[in-house]
Amino acid sequence: MTFTIEEMQQRFRKFGTIYSGDDIREDVEDIIGLEDKKEMMADFFLSLKKYGDIASNLQAAKIAPNFTMLLYGPPGTGKTALTRAMAKKYEIPMGLVDADRLVSPLLGDTVKNIRGVFDLAAEFSKENGVFLLFFDEIDAITGERANAHEVGEIKRAVISFLQIIDKISYDAIPLAIFGATNHEKQLDSAIWRRFTYHLKFQFPNFIVRKNILESFILRVEKATIGIDPRLTESIESEYKFLFQRYSKLKEKLGRELNDEEYYGIFDELKQKGKEGILYHTLGYTGADLMRAMRVALFKALQKNMLLYDDYFRSLELVGGTETHVLQGLRLAKENSANQEENKPPTSDLSDFDIDI
Repeated sequence: MTFTIEEMQQRFRKFGTIYSGDDIREDVEDIIGLEDKKEMMADFFLSLKKYGDIASNLQAAKIAPNFTMLLYGPPGTGKTALTRAMAKKYEIPMGLVDADRLVSPLLGDTVKNIRGVFDLAAEFSKENGVFLLFFDEIDAITGERANAHEVGEIKRAVISFLQIIDKISYDAIPLAIFGATNHEKQLDSAIWRRFTYHLKFQFPNFIVRKNILESFILRVEKATIGIDPRLTESIESEYKFLFQRYSKLKEKLGRELNDEEYYGIFDELKQKGKEGILYHTLGYTGADLMRAMRVALFKALQKNMLLYDDYFRSLELVGGTETHVLQGLRLAKENSANQEENKPPTSDLSDFDIDI
């Protein structure tokens, strides 16, 4: 029996959302940058599509592939969007699992939910030919077991997760497993090893940010809203300066720039008083830039013009993800330090003259 999308959505609702071609707004062509990620994912998805036809042969030869991919990096850098777009392009249904729906305070329920979502996905893949299971914020159920603060239920969940991934590969089930996290350092080391592919998503460089901004500006123009010439002229002038410095330094060094060298060209830009939107969006993701554009649209709709100053203020209002991440890490460290400071002292029974 082949499942319809509606049947799959109904049965999967407990764990998350099923996406198929018609439900996915993103197209691969609309996602700017990430070209290396697109190329690697294309190989992955093409192999996955063909896997069902040769799975038995591969299994007999004891070389069955492990269709697992771990995506990590800051939020808003395209991990989920790109996966959805690739699933749409290659016509593979995708189940997006909300990790918080798996975690339960009741003993044994978290492991039961993990097994339940895997069993359901395996059933879909066997009947429909192929299926993609995507765990968003996978660190919520696969945290480092050595962490003293991790509860026993999560440790059991990690073991269960590992066992199931091994079984899926061993049984040659045509099921792809994706995990996405913003906190890769919190993952259990065994989880890292189970994922065949590791893709690191980073903040877009100034070249990609320029392309993203220009794409948004074109959309605004298509909506018959005017564009302040200062906006496009400023971005182009700033880009020209940065690209010249970047290209010359890269050619001189004969390699890609490291972080210190890359940020150095922005320091030079500021020293010359040429800093603008590209400078001030260091540490912004594509999602940040889009949110700022949407905020600026409120003013643009009133004035029928997207002004430079309005967009710049919108960027300041939204803030870059990198700033938020750093603030979050600082607060987490402060909270951890406070917890340690306020922890009650442990008693050593050897200090007491009692029989035990």
